[in-house]
Amino acid sequence: MNRLYSSLAASALCASSLFASAASAESSAGPALASAVGVGGRALHAPLPGGTHFRPTSGTSTGSYNWSGFAQNNGKTTGPFTGVKATFVVPTVTEPAKGTKYSSDWVGVGGWNEGTLVQDGIEADNMNGTPFYQAWTEILPAAEDPLRLTIHPGDTIKASVREIAHNTWKMKVKDLTTGLKASRTVSYTSSGASVEVITERPCIADGCTSVNDLATLTQTSNETYLPATLTTSAPGPTAVYHPALTRLAGQTLYDISMYNDADTRVIATPSNANAQKDGFTIQDGSTVPPPPA
Repeated sequence: MNRLYSSLAASALCASSLFASAASAESSAGPALASAVGVGGRALHAPLPGGTHFRPTSGTSTGSYNWSGFAQNNGKTTGPFTGVKATFVVPTVTEPAKGTKYSSDWVGVGGWNEGTLVQDGIEADNMNGTPFYQAWTEILPAAEDPLRLTIHPGDTIKASVREIAHNTWKMKVKDLTTGLKASRTVSYTSSGASVEVITERPCIADGCTSVNDLATLTQTSNETYLPATLTTSAPGPTAVYHPALTRLAGQTLYDISMYNDADTRVIATPSNANAQKDGFTIQDGSTVPPPPA
């Protein structure tokens, strides 16, 4: 069981030519955050207490300083994944305390032990006591790119990432409550080696190099992803999707608990998979929540 963490450039876009088109304009509101993914030195890969174990309805358990959720990966740097999508409710920031804290909920392809992550989702932040909610897309090594889509706590969101043509990715966030949506299409090379559905405390520093660069996790209501599905269909306009928590042949399915900076406490924990293997819940703290019905 390993901690997952990476260093990445969270500065301004260094390859703006990656953008093929944009279906929605950027919003100027909110902070510029960035994801961190599974690479790093030995100090950031300390064993977890108790060693590796297996959840019968889920996967191989691992720990992360910044992620909680589920991922599939074949241990290689290339793979079959071409899309992922999940439906979830925008969580409510539950803490009244002042301070600046962040959380993100997202789906993505790539980025497990390598840096080609294409992803989208939402954030729920505590900005000095005031809740802040925003939808975004991101392709590493760039920081998040906000979407012009107003979201509210309690709204039902569908986030999707799909390779619609070779090295052409469409990232779309739709608010099923309001019927509004925003998307961004980019030319980008992702490894396709992994797929993730994740709650994260993002990087807030320019060039994440240690756990000290991670945000404090916002305390929120529980997050349930249902349904969550993935595809290995060839890039194109159509795809066949499978439950995201059904382990595909040749892949390892990981359930990921988030640990604090000191490596002494679990701060976010996923449930087991539901019976259909297409849903799970994440809860703040170390208690394993029940899976969704």
